[in-house]
Amino acid sequence: MPSVPTGSKVLVTGANGYLAIWIVRTLLEKGYSVRGTVRSEAKATHLKQKFAQYGDKFETVVVEDITKEGA
Repeated sequence: MPSVPTGSKVLVTGANGYLAIWIVRTLLEKGYSVRGTVRSEAKATHLKQKFAQYGDKFETVVVEDITKEGA
């Protein structure tokens, strides 16, 4: 099975969910960059504060409704 090289950027959808937060933390601790999707700016702000120690290794993207054109 192929592996993702350390330092790669990984997408975690629903990044504010209970399991997703643990996955994001584990990936960051192992040296990956993480892009997390959330449904609101408030959730993005919460996660940015939670993972602030990782600097630019963590970023969020707000996707309010995945059924909308361009989501």
